[in-house]
Amino acid sequence: MILTRRQMTDRIANGMPWLDKAAASLKLVSEPIFGPKGPRAVKDALYGTWLGHPLHPLVTDLPIGFWTSSLALDLVGNHQGADLALKAGTISALGAAATGVAQWQDLQELDQPRRLGALHATMNAAATGLYGVSWYLRSHDLRNAGIACSTISYGIVMASSWIGGDLIYRLGIGVSRIAFEETDPEWINVLAESDLMEGELTKADARDVSLVLYKKGNDTFAITATCSHLGGPLDQGEVRDGCVVCPWHQSEFNLATGKVVHGPATEDARVFQTRTHEGQIQVCPAKG
Repeated sequence: MILTRRQMTDRIANGMPWLDKAAASLKLVSEPIFGPKGPRAVKDALYGTWLGHPLHPLVTDLPIGFWTSSLALDLVGNHQGADLALKAGTISALGAAATGVAQWQDLQELDQPRRLGALHATMNAAATGLYGVSWYLRSHDLRNAGIACSTISYGIVMASSWIGGDLIYRLGIGVSRIAFEETDPEWINVLAESDLMEGELTKADARDVSLVLYKKGNDTFAITATCSHLGGPLDQGEVRDGCVVCPWHQSEFNLATGKVVHGPATEDARVFQTRTHEGQIQVCPAKG
């Protein structure tokens, strides 16, 4: 029987209970830096908050590209170029690992992504270690053994990349959770003015889009209520220094501009203009 991609990854996630132990170990080791109490500046840098896009997919292109080049150069006999590309790939893999762990740290409540992510990390660590062995062998004139080692490593990397693709394209890890929300360009009623209390986050619906409203003095703010990171309910969060903080993973969005102030979210929330008309609060997507 030929298994579909989904069936295969489901079997991997459900049929390898040891992945929970691997995930627990990885979480324990990485939590001081990537956990809730880790340094925000470091986490934001590794998430890609500053970039407006998850950093991990971008960084992974480096080791894969270098290692692919090394394999091709080995095949044509350019040993110096192959060794240089292999070293560059092995060094850049450290950055890919750091950004990957940062992204994975917030998946602990999601069984399949947590397990597949742990397997993905374990395979990448094994491949990087084998590339390090290949580096050593090549530098000690054991080229055939080094090439054999790096070829095996490349196969592991390709299998691990397949799992990484499944995490993104099937399970939606790293994909914006508001990407497909369509907003009505006209002013529409969303809430009675009397239902919006000062200083309280209040959920409202603008047809097919959920919003969170917040009133402070004469100003009323409205942004999308779904956290772009993993879909957390911003209306159940808290307001801190003019920002709404997601209750799930503490992403912070500026209420006035929708800008991400702290990750793990990387995409801004969508901002809506507000006005009061005949006792109703109306919203319209902000221009620009």
